[in-house]
Amino acid sequence: MSTLRSLSLGISAVLSVGAAYLLFPATADSATVRAAAEEPSDFERIPPVVEDIHITATGQDPDANALLQLTYAKGQDLPAELTFNVGDKPVLLKRDEQNPQLYAATIGFDFDGFVKEQEQRQKLAEQKATVPLFDGREFLGEEAVQFLEPTKLREQIASRVAIRIPGVVLPWPSLAVRPERSLMVTDPLVVEDPTRTFDACTNTGNPNGAWTFNRLMTNMANQPLTGVDPSDFVENWMRTWGTSTTINTFPVPARSAVISQVLNTWPRLSTGKLDLTRSPMRLLAIVNRVDLRTNTAYGGGSAGEGRFVFGVIRRNSTGTCTVHRFTVILEYGVPISTCPAVRSYAQQWGNLGTLVLGSPTYNASLQAITDQFTNANAAPNKPNRSAINQIRTNEFLQNPWELREFNILRGNTQLSIVPAKQTPHHTHNNTALLANYINTNQAQILAGTYSVPLSYLGTPFLTGSVLNPSPQQAWRAPGIANNNARNKFSVNTCDACHGRETLTTSFLHVAPRASGAQAVLSKFLLGNGTLAAPTTFTMADPIVAATPRTYGDLLRRQGDLSTLQSSLCRTSGVFQEAHFQPLLATD
Repeated sequence: MSTLRSLSLGISAVLSVGAAYLLFPATADSATVRAAAEEPSDFERIPPVVEDIHITATGQDPDANALLQLTYAKGQDLPAELTFNVGDKPVLLKRDEQNPQLYAATIGFDFDGFVKEQEQRQKLAEQKATVPLFDGREFLGEEAVQFLEPTKLREQIASRVAIRIPGVVLPWPSLAVRPERSLMVTDPLVVEDPTRTFDACTNTGNPNGAWTFNRLMTNMANQPLTGVDPSDFVENWMRTWGTSTTINTFPVPARSAVISQVLNTWPRLSTGKLDLTRSPMRLLAIVNRVDLRTNTAYGGGSAGEGRFVFGVIRRNSTGTCTVHRFTVILEYGVPISTCPAVRSYAQQWGNLGTLVLGSPTYNASLQAITDQFTNANAAPNKPNRSAINQIRTNEFLQNPWELREFNILRGNTQLSIVPAKQTPHHTHNNTALLANYINTNQAQILAGTYSVPLSYLGTPFLTGSVLNPSPQQAWRAPGIANNNARNKFSVNTCDACHGRETLTTSFLHVAPRASGAQAVLSKFLLGNGTLAAPTTFTMADPIVAATPRTYGDLLRRQGDLSTLQSSLCRTSGVFQEAHFQPLLATD
């Protein structure tokens, strides 16, 4: 699709830092919040849209044997020269004097490798393989694998004529990836690994294991560097639910049930500090979100996120256990950049598909991947040197269901509650202001390049926490000109994605589980399939019932990982990165 993408990012939402011993200030004015929040727009997150690509063989020098020509879509304000990475080597794309949309550079390109990839694609096409097509999160259908005919391709290379690279020869079939091993790991043989996890209900496992809440939060606090005791780090975070605050002028009421049912029942050491070795956090899933990576062609890029999903439990005095309706998701930014490194990381996840799920070899290999982003000092340039991007919580200990987001802000060492990304305050639903925002930013929303600002037209806009009431709501307003824009906006909010826009009736995409059981996943993730073989499902648009909406997010991620691991940076990877548009998702 060639929907024009705006290059304006907008404002990311974070809060100003309060006193060192507090997690957040009692109030935060918009100007202070905005000053701490703004980030420069860059092409790694929102790259310019490419309409057409040509490659021409020019010589024998492996570092300068091809002319790359990129034709960018009209209407983009681009400089006369663009730095573009081929693998990990930057080249300078220069604008053509006669055609301002055309940019070109001499690059090093592996023509032999590219032909071999097309030969592989030809075999897949003969086997009737297909690739899933998505517009953002919405499934469009399956398309037959397409390829450039290898014999003709060799002739074009030998005769040094320009070879057009259509986008349809870039995506790979999803079946090369085992999602239950490489994308969403929920098998009890993994999440109850006795050497890496601990269950406070059954009192089994290793309290200091690599995948325990204790170890992950201890690494995040990084006491040798920060001086912050991990128990205090966790308790200070938990106490945020006990105090009402104001964020971006919106009240965030206290949630007393979190204090009474979780913090006050958390086992303590003789010193009175929280006993993190008996944390009431049961591991539900280890999740690969390499699909959230940024573009490596216009900068170093990133490898997306790696996530640990925990369910909150309580061991009762009778020896029985309560499984709370409360999940905690640790969302780490993977500290890996450049095309070769990102694809190597993707291949590590893909290689898990060849191992027996839950075997000692599999679990050790998975830990080798997760250690890269969970270890202390994994991200030297981030607060506490932790790779954590944010912690999100999904809690229904009292009505209504509430979602929160927490960061370690720069200049601080503790977790602070921050505005929830991409979600306005619920009072803006069904208002003229919301309609104005969606209509004004229609092109960006359809392209997936918008970022909900703290304020819009002088009115505080972004929410501090997200309430998910029953009956569930979708984002809507009279006067919205394009229902597809409304849908994409709504799907990207925390509440509608966990509710009516995706028919996630439990508000959860990964549900808390009993000991020995496997976490139940939402239909938005699995479709009508299974974790091992995800598919799609179709529902009626909640506002325009005659419009069908088809989702299947694990199928989308499956195809994305397959494409990423199936080509090299100096072959199809050059063209994939030129076309790649990061997914600015919230879930």
